[in-house]
Amino acid sequence: YQRRVRGVLLRKQPISCGIHTCLWILEFHPSANTAHDARMDVVAVGLWRNMQLAHMDVRVFHANAPSHMNTPLDQLYRRNECSKKQSYGKRVREVEGGAFSPLVMNTGGDIANEFQKVLRTLSTRISKRTEEPYSEVMAHLRTRLRFCLLRSCLIALRGNRRKIAITGLAHTELVI
Repeated sequence: YQRRVRGVLLRKQPISCGIHTCLWILEFHPSANTAHDARMDVVAVGLWRNMQLAHMDVRVFHANAPSHMNTPLDQLYRRNECSKKQSYGKRVREVEGGAFSPLVMNTGGDIANEFQKVLRTLSTRISKRTEEPYSEVMAHLRTRLRFCLLRSCLIALRGNRRKIAITGLAHTELVI
């Protein structure tokens, strides 16, 4: 799902991005994810500021799960965003020297506040660059994201029908 999100969000944007980028290996850092295999789902250069790394990690949750039935939706979004920020936020700012944005959405296709900010920024940049109306660009991005989510849910439920070629690449980088 992370590869599809990266493709949807950053395909038309003139920034460099990668997927599943490993973070620096740390022995100890207060309130940070210090696992040797800690990685971000999407890393882009120049999303928020010129030449600044923007680290993004995707989380999809099911709002109608029995454990979430008595919790309001906005509180679920906040809880999931805070969880991601606690795991990676301080480390990304202090060690990696970049910005961190958790991309949280539920299985219904609704997205959290931080994800909204990322979409607004990308939509603004893409609409200026392509001279298309902002509303059409935003609608296109949201539609593509929802179809990516739907496709990923279907694959999780029924499995993938085609053979996937496994490459030995630990880091894939794409310059758009």
